[in-house]
Amino acid sequence: MKKVDVHDAVNKRLATDVTIIDGLKKSVLFKRGYVISESDVPKLLSIGRHYVWIEDESSTLVHEDDAGIFLMESIKGENLTLTKPEESKVKIVAETDGVLIVNTDGLFKINEIDDVVVATKRPFTFVKSGMSVAIGKIMPKEISKDVLLEVESIANMFKPIVSLRPIVPHKIALFPVGNEFIEGLREEILSFRIKEYLESLGQEIILREILEDDEIKIKNAGLKALEMGADIVIYMGGMAVDPDDRTVPGIKLMGVEVIKYGVPVFPGFTFLVGYLENKVVLGIPSSSGIAKEGTSFHFLMPIILSNYRLLKDDLIKFSLGGYIG
Repeated sequence: MKKVDVHDAVNKRLATDVTIIDGLKKSVLFKRGYVISESDVPKLLSIGRHYVWIEDESSTLVHEDDAGIFLMESIKGENLTLTKPEESKVKIVAETDGVLIVNTDGLFKINEIDDVVVATKRPFTFVKSGMSVAIGKIMPKEISKDVLLEVESIANMFKPIVSLRPIVPHKIALFPVGNEFIEGLREEILSFRIKEYLESLGQEIILREILEDDEIKIKNAGLKALEMGADIVIYMGGMAVDPDDRTVPGIKLMGVEVIKYGVPVFPGFTFLVGYLENKVVLGIPSSSGIAKEGTSFHFLMPIILSNYRLLKDDLIKFSLGGYIG
């Protein structure tokens, strides 16, 4: 593209959008490809544009919009789509409800390239269909093909850099735990909030049963639920270290591989993530049912429902930004 005086741009085709800020709103005055007329010159001068970029067929560089599309197409994975470029800014948008997965090493490498910038939402964020999850831009109006080849090389090395794992349906057993409920001293209601939340994500609750603070009964109930076909067993309550709390010992008696007890996401530190072969076993604090959102349960559950197998390292890294309450 060429930079020319607006008076010399008459009958020439714009190589970029010409934008205008009207009050607090930014909009496009003339789109890329628009042919400038004599009557357009005063409009351009009125917004401080004395020069414009016009098309130059002899250029060997790649236009910012085309480069922006190439950049974001290179880094995106499944269940994602792209928006049309606006001044080379291209967004990646979720095509379904799911959990955002970001290869941070690849993302950082992409941003090490001069004149290339990409930003994403926080990794493991639960997003709804239609939400944008990342945005990228090429800084100059044109860029060398060599830069895009570098983008492609890094993207292929870490592919996909940005992906979305959809929420999939599971059969879930839910066990509120507490002697006070068995003895009729208190009514157990919080698990119904958990049930409602899980069903809103397309999950099937195949069993809900109140259990005593007894590790043997906790163990037996979980194993029975798995025999019934449960994919996920959730124990709710009895997760602290008080003398009556027996949920964690009961889970361990099942033979569960405990990935971590005590997850650095607050509210809801007393969260246990475990696996028994390919089944998920969770111990969650009762506070998960008090709030409708913004707890460790609401952060971690969509990740688990996307069939992402959490590692201890994943859970530790959640400590950065884990104070969500």
